Amino acid sequence: MLQLQQLIGLLLIILAHADYCPIFFDPPEVVVKYEASFSVNCSTNMTDNFGLSWEGYNDIDLIPAEISERRSVMDWEMQLTCYIETNKTKCSQNLPLIIYKTPDSVSISTVNHNGPMMAGNQYELQCDVLNVAPVQYLTVKWYKGQTLVNQTNFTGTIKTPVSKTSKLLIRPDRADDGAQYRCEAELELGEEGPQPPPKVSSDPLNITVYYGKCPVQLIPQRVVVRYNSSVSVDCKTYVPHVGMGWEASEGEVPMNSSVSLITWRVSNLTEWEIQPFCHINLNDPDNPQCLSDLPVTVYKTPDSVSISTVNHNGPMMEGNQYELQCDVLNVAPVQNLTVKWYKGQTLVNQITFTGTIKTPVNKTSKLLIRPDRADDGAQYRCEAELELGEEGPQPPPKVTSDPLSITVYFKPIINETKLPSTVHVFRGYPVGLVCEAEGNPKPTISWNFSPKDPIYSETLTITDSTPEDVYCIANNSVGNTTRHVKVSKQDGDCPVQLIPQRVVVRYNSSVSADCKTYVPHVGMGWEASEGAVGMNPSVSLITWRVSNLTEWDIKPSCFINYNDDQCLSDLPVTLYKTPDSVSISTVNHNGPMMEGNQYELQCDVLNVAPVQYLTVKWYKGQTLVNQTTFTDTIKTPVSKTSKLLMRPDRADDGAQYRCEAELQLGEEGPQPPPKVSSDPLNITVYYKPQIKHCQDWFPTTGTSLVSYTNSSSLVGNPRPNISWRRKSSLVNASILLNTNDSDQYEITASNELGDSKCILNITVQYPPKLNCRENYKVKANTPFQLSCPADGLPKPDVSLYKNGKIIQLPYYPTWNDSGWYQLTATNRHGTVNSTFFLNILYAPVFSISQDMFVVVEDSNITLECHSLGNPEPKMWWSFKNKNISIGRRHIIERATSTRAGVYTCSATNEFGSKEKTFVVEIKDNSTNYILIVAVILALLVLIIAVLFICAWKKKKSTGSYLVQPVHQREMVPLNNGGKC
Repeated sequence: MLQLQQLIGLLLIILAHADYCPIFFDPPEVVVKYEASFSVNCSTNMTDNFGLSWEGYNDIDLIPAEISERRSVMDWEMQLTCYIETNKTKCSQNLPLIIYKTPDSVSISTVNHNGPMMAGNQYELQCDVLNVAPVQYLTVKWYKGQTLVNQTNFTGTIKTPVSKTSKLLIRPDRADDGAQYRCEAELELGEEGPQPPPKVSSDPLNITVYYGKCPVQLIPQRVVVRYNSSVSVDCKTYVPHVGMGWEASEGEVPMNSSVSLITWRVSNLTEWEIQPFCHINLNDPDNPQCLSDLPVTVYKTPDSVSISTVNHNGPMMEGNQYELQCDVLNVAPVQNLTVKWYKGQTLVNQITFTGTIKTPVNKTSKLLIRPDRADDGAQYRCEAELELGEEGPQPPPKVTSDPLSITVYFKPIINETKLPSTVHVFRGYPVGLVCEAEGNPKPTISWNFSPKDPIYSETLTITDSTPEDVYCIANNSVGNTTRHVKVSKQDGDCPVQLIPQRVVVRYNSSVSADCKTYVPHVGMGWEASEGAVGMNPSVSLITWRVSNLTEWDIKPSCFINYNDDQCLSDLPVTLYKTPDSVSISTVNHNGPMMEGNQYELQCDVLNVAPVQYLTVKWYKGQTLVNQTTFTDTIKTPVSKTSKLLMRPDRADDGAQYRCEAELQLGEEGPQPPPKVSSDPLNITVYYKPQIKHCQDWFPTTGTSLVSYTNSSSLVGNPRPNISWRRKSSLVNASILLNTNDSDQYEITASNELGDSKCILNITVQYPPKLNCRENYKVKANTPFQLSCPADGLPKPDVSLYKNGKIIQLPYYPTWNDSGWYQLTATNRHGTVNSTFFLNILYAPVFSISQDMFVVVEDSNITLECHSLGNPEPKMWWSFKNKNISIGRRHIIERATSTRAGVYTCSATNEFGSKEKTFVVEIKDNSTNYILIVAVILALLVLIIAVLFICAWKKKKSTGSYLVQPVHQREMVPLNNGGKC
């Protein structure tokens, strides 16, 4: 028994390992793109004699424990097998192989729909993925903007490329207007596949959502047209309708029910205040008709633009104030007008205008100027520009005035460079002075040793006998300028003059200076480490010149030999170099800054000289916020650092800081001083959220809470997360509000720095609603109470109409006012109508009729009783207080002597009763015969009289006349030329 158990156990072990084959692949799985190549190794851990092969057992040789294979994938059903054979066994393993192909294309579209979508309706989007393999690894992801909203996975075992479709249901709201949807096909091929997984994305699909507005699209949405020019705009819809058209004072287009696009067109628009709108009639009882206004701007460029001076002619005086005027004639619309003032090509001022008038007007703009001497000869002009927005002509139309040239009279300025304040005179060697002056009008020049002795000349010779104080006076009609010159008589100083007396030169640039003398000498020259000039006895002026100065500490001197002696005059030289670079950075900080914290900025200035002239200026935007100067005396280039402490607030978010290295080298240096600026440093400031406008809100139904928060009402950085609560419960802000959602809400804006809360009342408004029955009843002369009150928010205005005429409320209908009525309810969100029949209930009334009757005996007594009432009244007759007939409006009785008397007709309904009496007299028959004979005789006499009159008037007048009833008392011709 034990041997049997051992035998069964051995058999189970053999069966358990029957499928085991000691073959290993490297890599263990191959993921390869179709038409690409790959390599794989096949190996074993066997120690006995064995052979490996990629083809089959017949090809196995005793080879090493690893073989390689390189293949190109050209077959979707490709299979690669490695075989092993030993003395004990032979087996094989298939290589796990995935062949993939990315899609040829991925596209997105809407299903059975074109054009804008209606808020709240459901639509279907479709993503088509063409020729992708293998499909079981495919995932289609749907994105709205950057947000993943859905994804679809596929199953299957097919290896070859297939095309697949994924669909997405959406129900857009107003927040989705302008949203972009896209789909992305991704092959998730596992760890052995390419990383990141290959993906192909569709082009974005932009959607337009109609929400609470008329379902028409105006193309363009606003027009700007020149007066008396042509204009056309299309009105397009994507919804079923029963008619659409345009209403306008020019170019009206009648309603058409068979089109989806209708065009408003005017060939020569001359209506300044035209207000066209496209209207559409819908199969919607709650919104039967709506309209979309087209904003139209009609413009006209000015007839002329001219410039002039106000209350002034001729030259202007420097420093005085003057007024220029620009007149713009016949321009429209004025609210789009900008008048720009230019001096030369420089814009110096501009004025915009406000107003709502649309027709052409004249406008005046004024400019105050205070000219100086630099403005002499300047040209001013003004320009009228109509800035009509993106829809207007580009560039904006403009009309420019002719230029106004101004002449400026200004006080003389003496050239101080040519006339130094101190003149050295050596005894026996006169010096010539030149006084030049600029001024308008041209100044006259005079020299004064004293106020009484003027010399009119631009030049003056100074000798050792000249007084110590000399004055040059430049004078014109505007004023005069005096330059004082101190005459210094010299005995032992060096008799040379350096021109200029100090030089400032850029490193590696050229420099020159003159050395001039007025005394006899035996030689003069320059000593310098660069550009030395040898002694020359035959000149009175000698120049030191270097074409590329590179000596940082150069000290040139002019020397002169005279009177058996030599003297030197040193020339101060400042050699400067602008920085190689100027850069700005934050110290020990990266990324956004926190509001209220302190930070340090650093400005690095590399290789600048000389540092004692360096100023580092700090700017925020265009505003100077700090500056640093340096006191070092080193002349060679050095690098310097300046730091700035700052404490940013929310207003600094997005601000640009920069630093600027400026070399202020004095009057002799370049003007303006050379400067090098860093690139700007943009700072991001994180700050706590703030809800700027926390006010009660009155949205319409179909609006989401998302619409309340926008960039103008909510600030915070990082962008705050918004949450809403109603009665302490979180609310989904994307859900569309309905009439049951009016309540008090709390909005919370949160980011990493804190939160801000706001409590507001939200009242959800909605268009009017009427739910009237088809019929109503009301008692006459009582107020008609509207039993179908209009619902809506704001509370609708209600109007009652009958036959197109408005009825003032409260309404007290009379008994004959039954009929069809129309009730109209209107608020800011729409208008709704309801038609019903109003049935007026009233007590019986009798119509006016004969109530006295004389009847011949033995004839019939016929009495008619006409009564109206609602409901229909019950009728009966009575005679001598006895009912003689019920339910009849008339009676017929035989006239006998006993039937004379008073008959009463009675009518009654639920609203009242009425009676009418009839008096009947019975007369004898004989009297009746005499009366009949008398009547016949009277008729015969009347006929004879009429015939006689006709015969008599026949010659005078022909025609026929109609004899009217007695109460009209006139005859009317029946025809012309008829017979009597």
